[in-house]
Amino acid sequence: MTVKLRPFAESDWPRVGEILTSRDVAKTYMLPDFAALEEAKPLFDRMKQLSEGHDCFVRVMEEGGAPVGIINDVGIHGDAVELGYAVHPACWGRGYATAALGLAIAELFDRGYREIIAGAFAENAASLRCMEKCGMTVLAKTDRIEYRGRTRECVYRIIRKDVAV
Repeated sequence: MTVKLRPFAESDWPRVGEILTSRDVAKTYMLPDFAALEEAKPLFDRMKQLSEGHDCFVRVMEEGGAPVGIINDVGIHGDAVELGYAVHPACWGRGYATAALGLAIAELFDRGYREIIAGAFAENAASLRCMEKCGMTVLAKTDRIEYRGRTRECVYRIIRKDVAV
């Protein structure tokens, strides 16, 4: 497996559109409730635009030229970046998120950020394992988030540049 991170391309729309409208992805990656694929196109266009600049971190996870997921900042505060990521359900369980998160951490540290944070719903064991495999440790922070009619506990992991694995 050779995962790469790159800016979005217009040709990514069909596959990324599937991610953005997947009910399975929306269980763990906070997305609007799109009724149809076309409703997600403005979000894709915005992510594409952001991926082309340097003020945000928005990337497509790619393997073999095909998009397998997305990874993006959900907040930048000084020298800390919080990331979110989602993998196409057809690609789950293959290590794409772990590989992409590792690449993102390295790139963001190279850009000068000192802390990378990621959060997941407490019941999302796969995402928490991914973070741990990338050297992230428990952050003493939790949130209770209202999402899709339920209050969910969000837990966080962190890796700091001075202790990066």
